Amino acid sequence: MDADGSNQLRITTNQTHDFGPTWSPNGAKIAFSSLENENWDIVFISSSGSGPFPLTDHPGNDSRPAWSPAGGKIAFDSDRHGNTEIYVMDDDGSNQTRLTHSIYNNVEASWSPDGSRIAFYSKRDGNHEIYVMNADGSGQTRLTNNDRSDNYPSWSPDGSRIAF
Repeated sequence: MDADGSNQLRITTNQTHDFGPTWSPNGAKIAFSSLENENWDIVFISSSGSGPFPLTDHPGNDSRPAWSPAGGKIAFDSDRHGNTEIYVMDDDGSNQTRLTHSIYNNVEASWSPDGSRIAFYSKRDGNHEIYVMNADGSGQTRLTNNDRSDNYPSWSPDGSRIAF
């Protein structure tokens, strides 16, 4: 739809559920989570509505895609190895790589504006805390440490701050 709410257009026809849309940086595609046969996968559709085209096809549940700022990469959550972890893939679905390894869920990837880091949250230290890592999964560092749940990190446009 337009930013004022006008011109709303349905572009998916899934009879079950689709959620978590994210635009490609050039605006040509929208990636999202789609439920088919009781399994979540990441698919994309062109902004004009052609598709959907699958990016993942795995017995595990893949969800919450996040397009890298320059395009070319998509981070996502998957429980394909038991608990939910952060993965990254090329934006054509190839080179799917696991970035986090924990017995606790790691979810909700958020790219830094320059694409060099990914923020996420995890319960690996007792309760939900915000973490950051390099885009290749190295250098995982906890940023918050308190007795409340810290969730849903979002980078400021200049990359100097993270809201949660």
